[in-house]
Amino acid sequence: MPTATSTTRKRRTRKVSATTVKQPRKSASKVTPTPVQSEPVVVKKEVESVEKVRRNLNQLDGFELALLPLIYLEGFAKLVLKIV
Repeated sequence: MPTATSTTRKRRTRKVSATTVKQPRKSASKVTPTPVQSEPVVVKKEVESVEKVRRNLNQLDGFELALLPLIYLEGFAKLVLKIV
């Protein structure tokens, strides 16, 4: 039986580093904003009149045809909730 020479394995160790002393973190000082008192601003909106456009079902595109049942369903739901 041949005798094998046993080699010793070296363990991997972490390198030793110098420990540093951590400085405590400085917290930012909290500044509370002072409310600015100003005069109320009045905004006047001009209402533009919108003309309703009525078209036949043949003139509607696919997106409008998909939205049409949802519009009727919304109107029906409002009607039912108003009654109840």
